[in-house]
Amino acid sequence: MEIRNLSNTKLSTIVDCLSIAFEGYFVQMPSEVKYWESRYKGARVDYNLSFGAFHEDKLVAFIINGIDKNNGLLTAFNTGTGVVPAYRGQQLVDKIYAHAIPILKNKGVQQCSLEVIQANARAIRVYERIGFTKDRSLKCFKGTIDSPTDKVSIQQVDYTTLTAAGKPKHNFYSWDHSKEAILNSGRDYQTYVVRRKEQAVGYFAIKESGYLGQFEAKDQDFHYLMNGIKLINPTIRINNVDASRTVLINNLLSVGLENTIDQFEMSMNI
Repeated sequence: MEIRNLSNTKLSTIVDCLSIAFEGYFVQMPSEVKYWESRYKGARVDYNLSFGAFHEDKLVAFIINGIDKNNGLLTAFNTGTGVVPAYRGQQLVDKIYAHAIPILKNKGVQQCSLEVIQANARAIRVYERIGFTKDRSLKCFKGTIDSPTDKVSIQQVDYTTLTAAGKPKHNFYSWDHSKEAILNSGRDYQTYVVRRKEQAVGYFAIKESGYLGQFEAKDQDFHYLMNGIKLINPTIRINNVDASRTVLINNLLSVGLENTIDQFEMSMNI
């Protein structure tokens, strides 16, 4: 078994391994290379600092790391770990981290972080054994918006106009929904300001599929925001809402969305 970085590994090879590793997982993972190319771009993946375990030159396990500052620390965010079923039970995740950590430290990385589904007890035990601890809980939602109809208008804007105005509550957003993720995703996200009677009441960044990356409004304006989102796509998916945002979560449930998956965000200083 050889562990090496993924800089010379085709993305299609990684996706093939991922598809096998995640077969029968809690959620169905896309198998299109184009999806993962976009996803990894937003996650700021560095293939030189992502690693795989190879058996006879066949990729059988991997850790894909995005590299960026997070809460002031240069962070390696594990945006995906997978092990092919036939190779489980060999502590390959432990071995990949043991190989990777000295290299990450040499590159100035100060912490590793990741997200894991709370029902995935086996994975949580592995990460805790390696040295990760739980930082916060995150909730995922999907469904069709059922909100009282109010006349609103939306205006497409450049996301940078919002960041310049200090609009997003960046500390609440997870790695894949941070300011950096939205900016790195390029045209994958479209950003809109929602207006009611010419007054801005909220904003949202959304993909064509109905995936919401960011969305904000005052509590009293929440249903106006939802009506604005409905103008683009009434069926939406939202990942990783900070569980401490109880009012927001209650608002999401009140418009007919379903809490589908809960995750832990975990980290480890290195």
